[in-house]
Amino acid sequence: MTRGFSSSREATPDFLRTFDADDGREPCPRRTRTVTAPQALFLMNSREVDRAAGALASLLRSEAGEDLSRAVDLGYRRVLARPPGEAERARALAFLDNDPGRLDRWAWLLFNLDEFLHVP
Repeated sequence: MTRGFSSSREATPDFLRTFDADDGREPCPRRTRTVTAPQALFLMNSREVDRAAGALASLLRSEAGEDLSRAVDLGYRRVLARPPGEAERARALAFLDNDPGRLDRWAWLLFNLDEFLHVP
């Protein structure tokens, strides 16, 4: 194997194959858009998503402190590149229930939103 190229399809990590990532050996003018059960299961059960959610929650705690409303705003802006709507903010705060320890699970929820997964 030379740097940056492998003749083996196995060189592409499993999670990238799950999401139909191109292996880079051929031009790909348009990305295939699929939604499959393995993709949903990966996002719900993978260590990578759990680690990313934990990292996001830590970042939100460090930036927002105990202000969960600010943490919700920052989370939406970081993950979805937009502020939350009023109903979204209310649902997020109800889920968090004044407990900053729940930010890990809330971050996981953000990573599993359709809006995070698919560009409109």
